[in-house]
Amino acid sequence: MSISDHFLRKEDLRARLFADTWRTRIPEVFRDEPAYYDKGNAIASLGNCSRWSQKFATEIGRRLPPGSKVLDVCSGTHDIPLRLLAKDPTLEIHAVDGSPHMTAEGQRRAGERDLTIHAQVCDAHALPFPDATFDAVTLQFASRHLEIIRAFKEIHRVLKPGGMFFHNDMLRPAWRSVEAPYLVYLGISVWLTAKLFGSSPESLKCVGYFADAIHHFYTPGELSDLLEEFGFVDIENRSFLTGVLSHHIAYKPLR
Repeated sequence: MSISDHFLRKEDLRARLFADTWRTRIPEVFRDEPAYYDKGNAIASLGNCSRWSQKFATEIGRRLPPGSKVLDVCSGTHDIPLRLLAKDPTLEIHAVDGSPHMTAEGQRRAGERDLTIHAQVCDAHALPFPDATFDAVTLQFASRHLEIIRAFKEIHRVLKPGGMFFHNDMLRPAWRSVEAPYLVYLGISVWLTAKLFGSSPESLKCVGYFADAIHHFYTPGELSDLLEEFGFVDIENRSFLTGVLSHHIAYKPLR
């Protein structure tokens, strides 16, 4: 595994810009958000979040054999695990997230549906599982808040040879003509959502961060290239509005 200077420099810049926000403010955002997280994503994604997530979950479910062992990283309110188990209750799904508040809301939702999701609170950069544990790993709507190289290294490690990595997020649009108006819209929509749902003063300090995080993140093509540098193969990508929403599917080689 050899990561190019381009990605190392980009990750260094992201860390210098956002490390303090990731460490101190994002936990406060997710302390506020569990009850209105889905509504906030709907506004930020131009009303397409749930439909796109369902397409993503359908694509995952189509590829997973019954009884597969799956890890959902940064699981939040367990959106993807709940969608997968609704279609195939034979799956064994583990979920990790850094927020005890989001995890508690996800467990509440699973309990309402009488579904079992094995959840624990931990750092996505240091997954508490042995090498080659999972048939598949999923990661949705969280990469912008992570040190990507560290997180992807851990995901690659816990996947079995031949295992699948499914990634879904709001990326940096590939076209500047889409990026500029979208980032303006995102800044306004995040501020409006925070005000409507009574976010804490600490959360309100992150309003500008969400657009900045997208601006300094990866386009769909860049993310495909990064996955290839990690050694993933057969990488697929589907995007909405050139990357406003984008999912990737990649395989860990058998050898």
